[in-house]
Order: sequence, then structure tokens, then C-alpha cells
Amino acid sequence: MNEQQRQLIEPINAWQDAMLKHTLQACNINSGSYNREGIADVITYFDQLFADICDQQQRITLPPLQSINNQGDVLEQHTAEVALYHIRPEAPIQILCTGHTDTVFSKESAFQTCWQEGDRLRGPGVADMKGGLVVLYHALKAIHQSPFAEQLGFTILLSPDEEIGSPRSAEHLVHWAKKCDIGMVYEPSLEDGTLAGARKGSGNFDVVVQGKATHAGRDFFGGRNAIVAAANISQQLAALSNKETGITVNIGRIDGGGPVNVVPDNAVIRFNVRIEQPEQQQPILEAIQAVIQNTAAQNAVTAELHGRFGRPPKPMDAKHQALFEQLKHCGELMGIPIGWRSTGGCCEGNNLAAAGLPTIDTLGVRGGAIHSEDEFMCIDSFVERAQLSALLMSRMPDFLKPKA
Repeated sequence: MNEQQRQLIEPINAWQDAMLKHTLQACNINSGSYNREGIADVITYFDQLFADICDQQQRITLPPLQSINNQGDVLEQHTAEVALYHIRPEAPIQILCTGHTDTVFSKESAFQTCWQEGDRLRGPGVADMKGGLVVLYHALKAIHQSPFAEQLGFTILLSPDEEIGSPRSAEHLVHWAKKCDIGMVYEPSLEDGTLAGARKGSGNFDVVVQGKATHAGRDFFGGRNAIVAAANISQQLAALSNKETGITVNIGRIDGGGPVNVVPDNAVIRFNVRIEQPEQQQPILEAIQAVIQNTAAQNAVTAELHGRFGRPPKPMDAKHQALFEQLKHCGELMGIPIGWRSTGGCCEGNNLAAAGLPTIDTLGVRGGAIHSEDEFMCIDSFVERAQLSALLMSRMPDFLKPKA
């Protein structure tokens, strides 16, 4: 490590207590994906935190989110805003840093507050990913105070809907991905520091099934049972899963029905599809449509598919491999082994990579048990991960320099 790099990361050693404080404050604000007011409060908190290093701050209003209720009706729900920060937008190298302000824990969840448990911080969003946003701020603060600053510009995009697949923020992720040189996403790494490499693509879907209601005793055979049809469709959809190709179709829930003496005329199937390669998307969509149409016809009901693929696959191609090697070198400078592995999970990094932006997407804190009430982050990873990010940022001018 040269002297400039040492001077870059040295101040971060003294910032752990501040990082812990900021994470506690942010995570004690509930910001479940559908808690618009709570997300707005979290954005306000990060507005204030980032204010001292940003040249511009703005909010972007998103269109209403469409959802299917248990009766199959299409509803619209207002979403929270995107927070967008710009630092040195005229600098020769532009880095897009993204994260999300929502969590999977609703206002009704029992998991609402944070506490320290030895060397771990426990609580909603400590790892996924408010702790990561705090790491990002402190890495940028270190760059801001260094000689590297003049070459590096940053766009920081905080989305409010990542945990539900970024249905409304995705277009903004793609827009800024096309304007930048490198993407850095602050999802958590694993507890041992392993990062996500290749990621599967993902889509969330609903099938609205409409049958015919009749009295189960007086006219059973005159009815068309939507629940039975939904079960048949679900079995056929699940059978599209293929271990060899990596395609999975997970039936997560079936809603519908009512009193047991009525043939149910309504059901909604909710399912998730994961794919490994972009070219798998269209064939699996066609197979899904064929299952729905054929099985609906066999059961004399109607069925309509809603939803889409919101996360394209993120393969570990040559440009991503080269970027990860840069991060590995930064780890070597710090005496930290850096490894990565493929995962079926998805994040905003999928969207950035699909837009053509080389992206590393698990630069946040080390942690685990995310999406559960056992969620935790490793407190000693605050300094480590902020230093790692700062070093990676500092290497981008050389990394992106045209090869002779």
C-alpha cells in the first residue's frame, strides 16, 4: 500500500463509533417497503448525513405501484421517493453507488428495534442494508478529503422499493447506469466477507383465476372451482423447475375461496421464477403462458398472468471478473482475503449489470440472517468495509485508463 492509500484509509479507523450510531438511528425507523412515511423519514436521515459531501440532492417521485389483491383486482398504491445525490458530476470518472431505504419488516412486525449483542449489532435492516449505506457515506467522506477526489464523481441512488423487486425505481437505476463507468452496490456480504459474484435473474408473477360460484350441495357440478384450477396450474408451473438448467418456479401462495359450502369462483396464485441466463427468459415465459392457458381450458376457468422479470441475470463475465480482481487486490493491501461465489439471490446489481455497467454488489457490512428476526451485522466490519470501498474507488482511474 502506498502512502497516498494509507493516508486515504487511516482516518476511517476512528469512525467506527459514528458508524454504529448512524446505523442504530436509521434502523430504529421502520421502513418496510409499503411504509411510505417511514421510508420518507429514513431518506430525510440520509439526506442530512450525506449533505456535507454532496453537491446536489434531490427526490424523485415514482408512479403508483400496481398490485393484485386477494380477489384478483388490480390496485394502485403510492410509493416513497427515490433519493438522488451527486458529488462532482463533472469529474472524469463517474461511479454509481446504489442502495435501498426499505426493509422487509412492516410496521406490524414485532422486529422493530436494534440492540448490541457482543460484537454484533442486531435489528431490522442493520445488514440489509442501512449499515451498508453508512459504510458508503464514510468511504465517500474519506475520498472527499483525499487527493483522489478531483478525478472521481459519484451518483448515489437510494431506492425505496428494492425489497419488492424495484418495480418503480428500476428505470432510474438503468438511466444512471448508462451514464456511469462503474457500479457499487451496498448489499451485505456474508459473515465471513464472501461477496456475491454471478446472480440469477428473477421475476414475480400473479395468476388471477376466475371460475363460477355455485352452492356446493345444490349445484356442485354446475360450478367451476377456481381453487382446484389454481392448484392444477400451480403443480404444472412448479414442474417447469429444472435443476440442470438452474430454472426454478416457486409457488409462494394461493389466495381465494370462502365458505366450504360454496364452489369458489376466485383464486390468485403468487409465484417467483429464477433463471441463470438471459436467453432463458423468453422460453420460460412462453412455457408459463402455455401451462396457464391449457390448464385453465381443461378446468373450464379463465386465468390471466400478471407480473414480469424485474431482475435480469448477472453473469460473471470478463469485465466483472476484472473488477472483482481489483477488489481482491485492495483486500490484499489490507491483509483481508476477498472471495466471491454465485448466488440465486438478486439485487439492484442485476439491473446495473444488465444495463452494461460493471458492478460489484455486496460492498456493505458483513452480516447474516437477513430477512429474518435474527438479522445481524458484524460491528468490526464498519471500518474494514469502508476502507475496502475507499481503496477500490481510489484505484478506478488506473483501472479505467485506456490500455495502450
